[in-house]
Amino acid sequence: MEDGKVTISRAKGSVTYPSQFLLVAASNPCPCGYFGDSKRTCTCLPGMVSRYQKRVSGPILDRIDIHIDVPSVDTQKLISEQKTKSESSRQIQARVQKARDIQLKRFKGTKLKSNSEMSTRDVKKFCILSDDSRSIMTSAVATMGITARSYFKVVKTARTIADLAGDKNISSIHIAEALQYRPKNEE
Repeated sequence: MEDGKVTISRAKGSVTYPSQFLLVAASNPCPCGYFGDSKRTCTCLPGMVSRYQKRVSGPILDRIDIHIDVPSVDTQKLISEQKTKSESSRQIQARVQKARDIQLKRFKGTKLKSNSEMSTRDVKKFCILSDDSRSIMTSAVATMGITARSYFKVVKTARTIADLAGDKNISSIHIAEALQYRPKNEE
């Protein structure tokens, strides 16, 4: 997954293909789907919930950059005709393109095109953390059980958050937001 290539080996030899992809996955929190829901009660036994959540192994979860819990949508929001003020797709596209342009400029002269492609060495070169940011990360490693792999994923995510905000440097607020995208039970 992380190397951006797939190698297929057979008796007569092996062949390697490029394989860069974006994985988007979804899962329920438990078999009935209501664990942690504020409106409906989960009918699963605690052991069932634990077994269900462990079906995806820690090393696989650790390789996913962003984890988001999505709450159920309030019925009134679904049926309401009242328009909510939100950013348009065009505005989001412009902001994302601006961040992509920042990354292309940052990585000019390298093989990299985006923050997600950075290796550990690249992160250390392109993602200098302030003392405050480093302190937050140190605390997160101790309290959240963040692995070395997750540490660098958080920093890369924070770099992207800073790019989307148009900020040159990664600040503690970017680190704090990136930490919110790690699994809650990372330990």
